[in-house]
Amino acid sequence: MDLRDYQQSANNYDQLSLRDLLDARDLYHVHLMQHPHVIATAVGRYRIRIGDAWPNAAHQHNERGKRTLANSEVRPYSWPCVLAFVDEWVDEKHFGEGARYDPDQIVPRTLYLPDGRRVPVCVVEAPREARTDIAAPEAMAFPVNNIGNGFPVLARVQEQERAATIACLVSDGHRTYALTNRHVTGSEGEILRSRLNGKEVEIGVTAPAQCDRLAFAEVYDGWPGKKVYVNVDAGLIDVDTLDIWTAKLRTGEVMGPLVDLSADNLTLSLIGCRVRGFGAASGLMQGELQALFYRYKSLGGFEYVADFLIGPRSTQNMEQEKGRGKEKPGALSSTFRTRAGDSGTLWLLEPLQANGDDKGDDKKNRHGTRDHDDDGDAHSFRPLAMQWGANLLGWDSKRGSRSFALATCLSTICRELGVDIVRDWNLDQVDTWGAVGHFAIASRTITRLSGNFPKLSKLMQANLTIISHDDATILKSDFKNMGDAPFVPLADVPDFYWKHGKQGFSRFYEGPNHFADMDHYSDVYKADLLTLCKDPANIDAPVWDKFYDSITEIIDGSKIDEKYRGLLPFRVWQIFDAMVGYAKSGDADRFVCAAGVLTHYVGDACQPLHISYLHDGDPRKPVTRTVNHRDGTSGKVTNPLGMGVHAAYEDDMVNTNRPKILAGIDKTKVPGNDRVANGQGAAQRVVELMQNTFETIPPENIVDAFLKHPQKSGRPEMFWTLFGDKTIQVMQDGIHLASLLWESAWAAGGGEQNIKATKALTEDGAMKICGDKDFVPSMSVAQIGAVLQKA
Repeated sequence: MDLRDYQQSANNYDQLSLRDLLDARDLYHVHLMQHPHVIATAVGRYRIRIGDAWPNAAHQHNERGKRTLANSEVRPYSWPCVLAFVDEWVDEKHFGEGARYDPDQIVPRTLYLPDGRRVPVCVVEAPREARTDIAAPEAMAFPVNNIGNGFPVLARVQEQERAATIACLVSDGHRTYALTNRHVTGSEGEILRSRLNGKEVEIGVTAPAQCDRLAFAEVYDGWPGKKVYVNVDAGLIDVDTLDIWTAKLRTGEVMGPLVDLSADNLTLSLIGCRVRGFGAASGLMQGELQALFYRYKSLGGFEYVADFLIGPRSTQNMEQEKGRGKEKPGALSSTFRTRAGDSGTLWLLEPLQANGDDKGDDKKNRHGTRDHDDDGDAHSFRPLAMQWGANLLGWDSKRGSRSFALATCLSTICRELGVDIVRDWNLDQVDTWGAVGHFAIASRTITRLSGNFPKLSKLMQANLTIISHDDATILKSDFKNMGDAPFVPLADVPDFYWKHGKQGFSRFYEGPNHFADMDHYSDVYKADLLTLCKDPANIDAPVWDKFYDSITEIIDGSKIDEKYRGLLPFRVWQIFDAMVGYAKSGDADRFVCAAGVLTHYVGDACQPLHISYLHDGDPRKPVTRTVNHRDGTSGKVTNPLGMGVHAAYEDDMVNTNRPKILAGIDKTKVPGNDRVANGQGAAQRVVELMQNTFETIPPENIVDAFLKHPQKSGRPEMFWTLFGDKTIQVMQDGIHLASLLWESAWAAGGGEQNIKATKALTEDGAMKICGDKDFVPSMSVAQIGAVLQKA
């Protein structure tokens, strides 16, 4: 079929969907592969010979002869089709009686489905050559200091050193891993290396979680794909230390949100979109999505597909190619390369402005249809796929073969391995109560002081922008790059200076200070911590540590590691003790810093998903998928049902409803004459806050709502309708307690008498105090009891 066939066709081929193409390919694939020279199939858009006239051109001309990857392109009006790749183009005259081939051996122009649908077939000559997909590290660029996206990872394979590419960092909420190919990482426990500043160093070991292939019907639920596997080839490196890693792209930029694809939203609009990746061997690669679900192999009655076939981009309408004189207008760029060593490359969807000719705010792709995902940043490079291999496909008779990248959808990889991408140290962390919430609570804690202590009110008001932000900033800022910033307002120092910060002040045991799974039931104690702590005597660190000894992780039954034994009430107790001491000694600066960080932990205590084992889904109802490995074995990946709920509620809903939250928490009551006598009393009040939070918003209600609304679109509004008023209520409870604790510590330490100056700290001064490892040090639940002052 060529352009004239299009113009004469009575079928509305442009109305065909991706599902239509898959139906046709699945029905006819075996038939197509039995034709002489057909070596692979894919689905996509019809490739038009570059010499063919565009519609409404003054002089119509249409070329005949072989169609190759070099002499054809996808145009904005290209119709959906099934692509048939052949290793040799055979002209029609060679089919017929007495000819080289029988007439029924010609690849059909159209595939007819039983219900009357007709799907065109586009034949492309693209002979395939063998390719080795891992390489020796010679002549590769290694980092000087920080390793991450696009840099080499080294492995010893059969006594030879091989190199591949690190895609990006990912996290399961507890640990951070480097993502690359499973055929690179090898078996669990294998040591992986790289080179920093010219010296070879161990960067980690192969983690247990990996995925080789998945059944097509399992990945794309409801789509046709009998006896078809999606090649995934993903493995994780459990990194030794985060100090040498960077989450940013090789170019130094922060990547945009993940392109989340599934059978519900994957469309043909991706065909022709521009992508880029940074391979350890090839450096910057600028390509174009050429086809979807490229069937590249048959083995034992099963077919294997790659989600994406990535190749050279068309120079048509590419302003960056103008004036170079290397390509003819409308040609495909011959400069695209991917080489051995690029396995693991992260491919990113380029900003919409680069994907076609849209110049306004309307988010359209190059084919004139709206992009499949309107939730992301249209101006950032968004992670789409990870490369696992390449095919050398015939280009033309003069220039031989060109390499085309084969890649897997990154959202599938993340789902199967139970991880989220780490775009930057302060982004997409599933265990953080968003910056908006912390800053809102801290700013209102200052305004809700009773006025019974004038000097305290004056001191804290003077330090508003050291502790938090004003309303204008809270309403407008995206709070990016806090984990790299030299100054972080005190309300988020625990997250972005002590836990996720890269400024050099991260603390090993800071994580468990932010949460406590109060509803985790112990068969030994016949109670959970909510029930156990109704007796104030059990608000005791050694009691909690013994309680943790009596329970196990719900999903896998393993012992609760010390890093995951939440101790939030005792952290508040510790800081309250410090505040009293600073007030007694007249140290206004350290009192302000301690009071500022205290609001963070109180804010955590009034959020239901920070104080429950349901913090990111229900581990009692694990979702397990079978992962098939290339050695014939299989494994399982297990995640809690509803994973992702944490960020959906605490980040997405809160960020979407900032004005309503600020207006609502303005109505928080002042503490009055209520006081806490000591740190032990402060911890007891925190436990009471947790108990009230559970009663106001049961965590299981949030998870259930999340499961009933699986689509991201509209979810913040749904959450707000169900929980908006109650979220404001628990935040008011947190603000009330934080202001009460400030006044109580101030009173217990005689702040009105002992504190002389009420001036504001400098940003450098505040960070110097917080950077001191001895300033309210982060401890485990087994350690903290020794420093708490009991009544």
